[in-house]
Amino acid sequence: MHPVDILSAVEISIPLNLVISYVATISICLLLGRIQLGLAVSFLFVFYIGYLYNRALLLDAVKGSAVGILIYASLGVIIIILAIISFFFSSKKRC
Repeated sequence: MHPVDILSAVEISIPLNLVISYVATISICLLLGRIQLGLAVSFLFVFYIGYLYNRALLLDAVKGSAVGILIYASLGVIIIILAIISFFFSSKKRC
């Protein structure tokens, strides 16, 4: 089975308290006009849920597949890079 097929078949659970805290944080960022911070929060939330909270589940799914682990690690690095880049660009407010 191809590693991408294995990763797409994994069911990931997200606790309700994390979803509520994410929605509250994102809402505060958007209400205060902090779009970059909201984008960074979104990237870091996805990183935490996908790579830290469900790490054991995903690593068991790609066990024995070097390509699967490479995809897993490279996507995590891309998410971190996008979160860092989002801090450096200024958001222009449009009226």
